[in-house]
Amino acid sequence: MSILGMAGAVARNFGGAWRHRRRIIYGTLVFCAFCIIYLMFYGSDTRLNESIVSSAFLLAGGVIGCYVFGAVWDDKNVVPLSADKTEAIQSVIGELVGGTAVVDDPDKP
Repeated sequence: MSILGMAGAVARNFGGAWRHRRRIIYGTLVFCAFCIIYLMFYGSDTRLNESIVSSAFLLAGGVIGCYVFGAVWDDKNVVPLSADKTEAIQSVIGELVGGTAVVDDPDKP
């Protein structure tokens, strides 16, 4: 099975790759916020709590950075359609709009 086939299988199993990713991302950010806010109000001033808060901030920043980078990476690596599929899609769109799929070229005599 190719890499693209595996990615499609994973997306089908999770009901959409980005929907699943967003759940993980939001859950991680809520966990980080909870740790920070809890220790800010109820935690004592110890090195352990300081390390936990620093790690939570780093984790949240890393998750946000990867979320943005992952979206850019995913958009950039979209598999282009073959010429046959593109032509079929254009003809269907042309029929739905009520015209033809042929674009008039004003420079052509």
